[in-house]
Amino acid sequence: MRARRVLVLAVLALCTALGATGVAAQEATPQAAPASPQAVPMTGAPTTLTLVEHALHITNIDLGASGPSVGDMIVWGPDPLYDAANSTDTGATTQGTCVVFDATTADCLANEVIVFADGSTLQIQGIQAGSTVTSTRVIIGGSGKYRGASGTVTVSPTSDRTVWTKTFALWLPS
Repeated sequence: MRARRVLVLAVLALCTALGATGVAAQEATPQAAPASPQAVPMTGAPTTLTLVEHALHITNIDLGASGPSVGDMIVWGPDPLYDAANSTDTGATTQGTCVVFDATTADCLANEVIVFADGSTLQIQGIQAGSTVTSTRVIIGGSGKYRGASGTVTVSPTSDRTVWTKTFALWLPS
């Protein structure tokens, strides 16, 4: 009887080991990765688009020490975006946040979303200088007609920060 029990346990152990080996081999089989829009090579010249923001809705949030300090936030939007001539409202808006990381310069990390009149979006991230100098940010994606977009946006504020010209260099998957 004892020999039979040992034999049954040995067979169970062997079956378990073989089953585990079969599963491991199956899990190790490479699977094709799904194609993503960002993986599509961009060719040719970028599409250029210029929009002019009218900074109407700005909230400064003073966190931590009084006055400019690391962690303070600027929240904006939705602010209207006009055409390159700054004469016609395009129906697009911009909204975002900027978190200060340098209390001396007030430089901040910006996270911005452009929402176009048709519902398409562009997502933008990067450093915005605390002074009124031109900054360049990265387009990290989009939706709708901008799905899979990449590129840069150059942002130039007026000295009073009420108007921001945004010039996009967009690459779209073909």
